[in-house]
Amino acid sequence: MLKLNVNTNLGNQEIKLSDNSTGQLSGVRIPVGMGQQVVQWTFISTGQKHENFVYTGQLSEGQIINSMNNSDQYKIHLEK
Repeated sequence: MLKLNVNTNLGNQEIKLSDNSTGQLSGVRIPVGMGQQVVQWTFISTGQKHENFVYTGQLSEGQIINSMNNSDQYKIHLEK
């Protein structure tokens, strides 16, 4: 399992993983009706070292996200 260090003040950011590899995390707000929005997060590993993921919703401390084909697991760590 890889720890993903996320800066909660940034929407799009370079991420350093617990194995010292890097990736790009992007957040896009998507309208879901009645004035509400949800964020879709996309992670792409630099150099394709790890498998990518797409997640829709709010990220929380300690949350586990599986990659697209379940090859990798990411544990969210929120930096302040």
